[in-house]
Amino acid sequence: MDELDFDIIKRLQTDGRTSYTDISEELGVTVGTVRNRVQRLIENQILKIVGVVNPFKTGSPSVTIFGMKVRHQKLDHVIKKLVAIPEVRFVAAATGVYDLYVEVITSSNEELYRVMKNGISAIDGIESIESSLILEIFKQSYDWDVGSQSSQ
Repeated sequence: MDELDFDIIKRLQTDGRTSYTDISEELGVTVGTVRNRVQRLIENQILKIVGVVNPFKTGSPSVTIFGMKVRHQKLDHVIKKLVAIPEVRFVAAATGVYDLYVEVITSSNEELYRVMKNGISAIDGIESIESSLILEIFKQSYDWDVGSQSSQ
């Protein structure tokens, strides 16, 4: 990645709908260059352009964060099983108290219970789980500084 890649990403973080023409004019490069750079960033899984919604305002009022302790020899197995559960929206390995953090979004507490009982609890390798039901989202931001080539 070079400075141009970082500049393109910064503009798309602010508004993912920004046209390649606008970006090319701002950065002084051709539209084709922007298009090719964005395509390469997407193919290399550096960039993903999506619409982000607030689940509480779109019919999915049950958002839960799980902290999980996992037997380390089963970590890959647990991650693979969690990722396969449709209601699981986020899985991350971490240091500290928990080995994994998992976000589950469901349409009701009954649906959450089903996911916990039939999906998560059935996974071999999870030693303990703690859950926190999210009551309201106050900030959800995706425009953090991606840095630059000089900071890499």
